[in-house]
Amino acid sequence: KAMAQQLRDLGFEVTLLLDLDKASFEAKVRDFVGSLSGADVALFFYAGHGLQVDGRNYMVPVDADVANEADLPFQLVALDIALQSLAAERITNIVILDACRNNPLSEKLAKALGERANAVGKGLGTITTGTGTLISFSTQPGNVALDGEGPDSPFTEALVKHIATPNVTALSMLQDVRSDVVERTKEQQVPWDNS
Repeated sequence: KAMAQQLRDLGFEVTLLLDLDKASFEAKVRDFVGSLSGADVALFFYAGHGLQVDGRNYMVPVDADVANEADLPFQLVALDIALQSLAAERITNIVILDACRNNPLSEKLAKALGERANAVGKGLGTITTGTGTLISFSTQPGNVALDGEGPDSPFTEALVKHIATPNVTALSMLQDVRSDVVERTKEQQVPWDNS
């Protein structure tokens, strides 16, 4: 909610969606991509649970119930599909993911996979981007982000603080976010970006 308000204040057209089930999540991503005609930039911000299996990253809708590996495409939202949809628009894309929190679903899935338990990675995996896309993660690949003590994570709090800084590039702003998060978490969490 804090990011939505900050982006509105900066002049972005914002759609705030909370606690979506899988069907709604995928439909809203399609609607978002469909609304980008004529836009200069698309900014996609996701705060919630995320996990990786065999290096593929997933966002976790509120109704996810993964009992085994076959459930993944039916229960989770694949991040790479959302990114491909955004890239098809051929505009500048900024994707911000505060999604690597410690997730009980990961532990359940790892147990279900038995010998393949190591396929469920810690945090999110590395993502490569195409031209015109910036992806910012709340923490480095393979690490788990902290929830924080207030309504927002340390990463989101730092974003809200720095995103409106005038006359700086997105990468410079993200460096300031990184510095704040590293200091606040005593180096347990280091935000990471790829562009």
